[in-house]
Amino acid sequence: MHMLVIAKYLAYLLLLLNIRSFPLVWHFRLFRAFIHLGLSLQWHKLTHFYLPKSKRLEALRDWYEKDQPIGVHPFRKEWAYKHWVGPDDSDFYLHMSNSSYPKIMDIVRFQLAPVSFPNLFRTGGWVALAATHFSFVREIPMFSTYEVRASIGAWDDKWLWCVCRFVKPPSKHQKNKSNSKPKSETKLPPLTGNEHLNGNANGESNPDATSRALLDRAARTTEPDGAVLYTVAVSQCCFKQGRITVPPAVVFAANGFYAAAPPPQADSISSSSSPSASASTSSFDKIKSNPTTRPFPPHWPAVRKITHSASTLKRFYAGGWRGERWWEDAFRGCEEERRERVGVFSGCELGSADGKGTGKGMGRGGGLKGGMEGVRDLVVVPVPA
Repeated sequence: MHMLVIAKYLAYLLLLLNIRSFPLVWHFRLFRAFIHLGLSLQWHKLTHFYLPKSKRLEALRDWYEKDQPIGVHPFRKEWAYKHWVGPDDSDFYLHMSNSSYPKIMDIVRFQLAPVSFPNLFRTGGWVALAATHFSFVREIPMFSTYEVRASIGAWDDKWLWCVCRFVKPPSKHQKNKSNSKPKSETKLPPLTGNEHLNGNANGESNPDATSRALLDRAARTTEPDGAVLYTVAVSQCCFKQGRITVPPAVVFAANGFYAAAPPPQADSISSSSSPSASASTSSFDKIKSNPTTRPFPPHWPAVRKITHSASTLKRFYAGGWRGERWWEDAFRGCEEERRERVGVFSGCELGSADGKGTGKGMGRGGGLKGGMEGVRDLVVVPVPA
């Protein structure tokens, strides 16, 4: 009898540990962010129904804007999501199965989408996944907790590349140690030179040297904050309004992303005070300097004109953006960096000749220049608050 009781509780424990594989649990985890967003919207409408129409629309606009990435630099923002490796995620080696990474990335993308592109989903728009690339650095043991850090890698006139880094978060001691070191000590140099990848100086192939170099790099690979890197994954996506493809820059700008132009060099500023010098400060910088005012980017008035109704916003995504170019101005401050990043992902040098990164040459290395080594070095360095 005693053994039967133990067996019963062990069975309960086994079921509990595998509860995430029960029917519809994965679907709930996938759509949880959208369910929360929908319920919050309905609650907002329910608690503001008594207001006049103009006030109600203004309150609804503020509700949409409160969680949007307004004024956020697309290459300086990282979203982190915590997960753990359960028995249902593991293989017979007792670490996270390779097949579990895409499942987690689906959940991460569904968590990331409503907080990054909420204005797209208001109109019935969606994000289509075209390809996923993985670079496995080290295994994640079963029952371990880990963090998925998602960031925008690059975009061209059609494709968006989203980078997810599976890491082991650093302890408090590691964080303090990492903060005490200069940035250069945590930045790992990329593999360079044909002697690592193609052989020795005489052109002879040396696979053992290649393996040793890659293993040594993997063993020493850490994030700037001291986190241990497990895996790097890249998702290639595009935005859709029905069957129409919407350029990523259009979606980014319409949701508040903005890359301010770098400040002028000190030696380029005239010592004499002139009206033109004082006018060089953008409206975004002026608003940002005022702590009581939200840092709306300069193109935000144009966004508000098209987001006052879902139908107007839908027409804009369906092709209205061709007649308006304010969304291009929103990212002139990072255009050079964007072109360089497109070269890493598309296999083209600095994107395409016209600067739009049409993706020619994407066949080599699965569409990633130099494999995943170049992507691994694209570490997000957030702008200090």
